[in-house]
Amino acid sequence: MDSAELTGTLFDIQGFSVHDGPGCRTLIFFKGCPLSCHWCSNPEGKNPFPEPLYRQQKCTFDMLCMDACGHKAISLEKENLTIDREVCNSCKTFDCTSACCTGALQKGGYTITTGELHRLIERDRQYWGSRGGITLTGGEPFFQPEFAAAILKRCHDAYVHTAAETCGDIPVSWLQPSLPYLDWLFFDLKQMDPARHKEWTGHTNQQILANARWLASRFESRMVYRMTVVPGYNDYPEHTRQLASFLLSTGRKEINLLPLHHLGREKYALTGHSYYTEVLTTPAMDSLQGMKEILEAEGISCYLGSETPF
Repeated sequence: MDSAELTGTLFDIQGFSVHDGPGCRTLIFFKGCPLSCHWCSNPEGKNPFPEPLYRQQKCTFDMLCMDACGHKAISLEKENLTIDREVCNSCKTFDCTSACCTGALQKGGYTITTGELHRLIERDRQYWGSRGGITLTGGEPFFQPEFAAAILKRCHDAYVHTAAETCGDIPVSWLQPSLPYLDWLFFDLKQMDPARHKEWTGHTNQQILANARWLASRFESRMVYRMTVVPGYNDYPEHTRQLASFLLSTGRKEINLLPLHHLGREKYALTGHSYYTEVLTTPAMDSLQGMKEILEAEGISCYLGSETPF
């Protein structure tokens, strides 16, 4: 199949980003992720397929959506709209969202061809300046390996700077096709202990750490590790020293520590989930600075928040 006809599933495209690679960038958000991190700020990116997003505060309960749904997945129970999302997972038409007059029910995610996406990227190109480009994120962009490689190749061939962010919890064979067309890679780390990693993300870190080592030795362009700092989970000195030891073992000595935030809180209700990180707090600057000092004492370049030198 011609790469222009390859189809992928996205949930957003955002322009004018300055935190995910050099210059001004267009972020392309892929749907689908193998992990279920407790602090995920993009819950609408977890499922690999489109899904209904419901904003109760906009709902007038006229039940037009229920009448339009041929799968009988929507019902009214005790003045609350109930959606059977297991049924919605296989829906192809989303007639309910078309019937909604208030915007309370919307389709989260859409399919797009490589050609269509590349035309949107070319539209944004005039705003990037000399150092900008695209960054694939999500979700997990390499959860759709063929589509990711195809759009990266088209951009690379058009002299567009390319970057991607990965959680690393995918077969290395899904990463390989994209590597020749990547100028920059952000690699996320969560926790060095495999049991703790599984407890808070759903998977152990075995494949992630193996992929990090593999990429560190083979990826020829810039690779920067990233870690969301979650108080009580990965911000204590012993873990930071374990993290430093791992980074040194890979030969890549750059990491960006990102403080936990709650900007994705409101999106959990849209996807029918409870926001389960209420007990987690944003790390104090003193804690972040202490982690940075431990890492830099080991010869590792550590950047806090948005201070990554692009």
